[in-house]
Amino acid sequence: MKKNHSRIILLVTVFLIIASLIIFIDNVNTKKEFEVNSSYYTGFVARVQRLDETLSQTNETKSNGDVVHMLDVYTSIILVNDQLTLLKENTKGFPDIDILINDFSIFRNEYGYLVKNQLEGHHVDPEIHLKVVTQIQLFLNNLPEEYENSREFTDQFNAATVHIKPLLHLNF
Repeated sequence: MKKNHSRIILLVTVFLIIASLIIFIDNVNTKKEFEVNSSYYTGFVARVQRLDETLSQTNETKSNGDVVHMLDVYTSIILVNDQLTLLKENTKGFPDIDILINDFSIFRNEYGYLVKNQLEGHHVDPEIHLKVVTQIQLFLNNLPEEYENSREFTDQFNAATVHIKPLLHLNF
């Protein structure tokens, strides 16, 4: 009788040790995934902040027709696009990231046509520049400050992406 109890206790102990190890490994992986997601998300937000700063500098100099400033903005847009691609390729938990990548790619192309027109000597409408500044500021202000693995984060992130949609048709 004692042997049966000791075998049961031994089996339960082994089972609990194995279950504890599995839970521990899962927690370590979850923490690592969170850190990676957080790091790439922070990089993305920093790129959007840099784009906003570049747009503000262009606005401050009152030279929204200056091709050098437009190229700076265009370069910042490309870097945001690249950071979005890194975010997609190296993280989990950003379900609608493909839509944002697509929208930023279209925005990059639209802004590229504006730069091309400026290089060809055509005047760029200041209203377009103001629209870009406003929408990027709205986007940045509505982005969550830090990554969280929560539904609220996802909802806030998706709500912020709506502000990029008006930038998809700058040349019409």
